[in-house]
Amino acid sequence: MEPSPLEEKMDLICSAFASLDVKEQDQVLSRLLRVCQLPQLKVIYTELCPLLSIDFVLILPQELVERIFSFVSAEDLFKIACCSRSWREFTNTDVLWHPLCAAQNWLNFDTDQQLFSMNQYSYSPTGLTSPRYSTTTLSDFPSLSPTCRWKEIYIRACHLNQNWSLGRYTVLPLLRGHQERVDCLDCDETGICLRALMGHNSGIDHLCFDGTQVVSASSDRTIRVWSIQDGRCKKILRGHEDEIQYLAMKEQIVASTSWDHTIRMWNIQRGECTAVLKGHTEVVNCCQFDCQYVVSGGGDCLVLIWSTDSGKLLCTCQGHTGDVYCLMFNEKTICSGSSDSTIRVWDFTGNCLFTMAEHIGVVRCLHLYGNRLVSGGDRKKILVWDVANGKLVNAVHRNPSLLHKIWVNETKVITASPESPGILTILSYWCIN
Repeated sequence: MEPSPLEEKMDLICSAFASLDVKEQDQVLSRLLRVCQLPQLKVIYTELCPLLSIDFVLILPQELVERIFSFVSAEDLFKIACCSRSWREFTNTDVLWHPLCAAQNWLNFDTDQQLFSMNQYSYSPTGLTSPRYSTTTLSDFPSLSPTCRWKEIYIRACHLNQNWSLGRYTVLPLLRGHQERVDCLDCDETGICLRALMGHNSGIDHLCFDGTQVVSASSDRTIRVWSIQDGRCKKILRGHEDEIQYLAMKEQIVASTSWDHTIRMWNIQRGECTAVLKGHTEVVNCCQFDCQYVVSGGGDCLVLIWSTDSGKLLCTCQGHTGDVYCLMFNEKTICSGSSDSTIRVWDFTGNCLFTMAEHIGVVRCLHLYGNRLVSGGDRKKILVWDVANGKLVNAVHRNPSLLHKIWVNETKVITASPESPGILTILSYWCIN
């Protein structure tokens, strides 16, 4: 096929241009640009950009590239990783993803047991989609390195939050062992019976566990401090004039509430009562404390806020029309559950921000993690709320019997029923492979 007249002209121009020296070529290009109109200049610009672009990732030292990428959000890092193979490799480092996990308070997920222990269980499918997780098969891209550990943790933690929002969980094998109903529970990630602690003269109604020691309260009106290592009772605390209703523990400080209308603060290392808080006119059903506040709820329908340092009553929260059975608080809000079937969200000045009413019967259990609130009541229903707006996120209907006690952390819900023999059910929101 004969070349077109345009192609012949182009060949002649290119040949003539190639025969010139560098200085002459520069002069020709400068003259051509001056006679070009705007549309032609746009075409030149479009053609020049890819030719002049420089991949800084390939020419800068790795330390400098990591420094640049350290200012990028996690969402943008995911997008950057899709640009090219080299950019994916430079963004696939623990140096970048560890700080991002730390900013989300996800460093506690860095354990093999937490990440992979789900794979050892045979599990029951739920009515909803089970929380499965998979990454792109690297065998399809043999030149790519495996996803770094902290990026893997970040992705799994994002899936975890989605599972909570969408109500996706796995039912693990039931834990059996108690002959009577389970009246209290606490957990440190172990489903194996390690030791039986003997010593109380009556039934054990409440306990706290911090991984090294157990604090238990009994109908014999005593509090005992136990060593997990050898099962020895280290301290016996006496002082309440009626049965103990609730325990809360933080490091070496324990708060106990009682039918005697008081809250007692204990130093369990010294084995002594450090304060007695008097303000409720009925049984004190629940409490929580930190270095600043003690918050309590009672049969007088009140939520009381105390100073941890002075023991002074700071504020009274009024609004419930039934006994307050459970409460939790964080740095922003206080949540309380009542026999009036409602959950109320308060600020620390006593103002009620939201009243949430989806339960039927007594609201017995609450757990607050960030803006996520998990609640349980007399029926089988477990509810997940967003306390930032007072809205219901989803309802869990899988508890096999009436709900009595719950324990919740970032990845799972453990429930106990009021029936005998005592059985524990574990709902895990953590993704399995």
